[in-house]
Amino acid sequence: MPRRPRSAVPAPAIVPSCPTVTHEAPDALDTILVEGTPLAVHPGPVAARWSRAAEAKGFDIAARVIDRLHLALCCRTSGHVFACRISVLTDAQPICHACLEARRAETAIRAALVYLGRDPQSTAHGFYRARCGHMLRRQYEFIGRVAEGRTGLRCETCFAAREAAMAARRGWTRIGPDPEGNPNYHLYRHACGTERRLARANLSWGQVDCPGCGQSWSARESRIYLLDLRHDGRHFLKLGYSAHPTKRHRHQLGLPKGAAVRVLRELVMPTGAAACAAETRMHRDLCRDFPDAVVPQTEFADMLNVTREIYRPALRAEIEARLDALAARIAAAPSGSAASSAAESAPVRAADSQVALASDASSGS
Repeated sequence: MPRRPRSAVPAPAIVPSCPTVTHEAPDALDTILVEGTPLAVHPGPVAARWSRAAEAKGFDIAARVIDRLHLALCCRTSGHVFACRISVLTDAQPICHACLEARRAETAIRAALVYLGRDPQSTAHGFYRARCGHMLRRQYEFIGRVAEGRTGLRCETCFAAREAAMAARRGWTRIGPDPEGNPNYHLYRHACGTERRLARANLSWGQVDCPGCGQSWSARESRIYLLDLRHDGRHFLKLGYSAHPTKRHRHQLGLPKGAAVRVLRELVMPTGAAACAAETRMHRDLCRDFPDAVVPQTEFADMLNVTREIYRPALRAEIEARLDALAARIAAAPSGSAASSAAESAPVRAADSQVALASDASSGS
């Protein structure tokens, strides 16, 4: 049969060629270039079942390398050569890092980013360049969700600049992150030199005041109080904060005229904001630790115009102990903004901050 002319030979599928073993010197060990590094070829035959497994999974076996347990695989898609354990080839799906990096780059494009490469310190993170030009470090899984439109992405550098500009408009300078580690707070310095933790949401709405030079209720001295309430055979405890606890229970709680009220405790707080944060935190902890001691609203709805923060009398010792601990923390802190910061030392959740904002109008709870 006559040989077909070269031009008649059908074009083969586009499959990158795999490297072959090189002989650098007559008496040198055979080597093969694997991911930029020459590796010694391990002597020994290549089992047919290994070749079948490699072909079924999209690879060719270039050589045995390192030891009897490893192979050099060549990806039929990218031509990338990498070392792989024989057990991984036979029992699992080897991963071509060149193809993996290509997929990551494609995902980054769909997320409006430029993929810069892997993080050498973490297999789950990579580096990206955002449209603003700043470099970001993110998890691959997170970038995948951004590419699918399931979440958003922001640049920390640009976000910090926007927050600094917002704080400057309010007369504050953003110093850094919250010393207590709450991501919803940052540390700021007022124009008068006073430093304090501020919730980012409150600062954005201008609902902040300086404890050093401010004049609103949040900057003035306040008190956390504990009331003993008795009426018509019922006995409750009320924990709250106010600049004037006596006025609070006489004119603002809506108590019946025959109710017996006794102020069990008043703890002076450096600012209304500190009182609000500490009281909100204490309610959260008490409700979590002693749910059976929380009185449902149905039991006091006709007696008080509040909806919660009412406890059983058996909880008095626990509440007093927590007030003692708070008083000790405030006393141990220096005067001024440091005392206020000590009073607010534990973070307040976003849900709790809404309660705090709702109580702004009455400056107490």
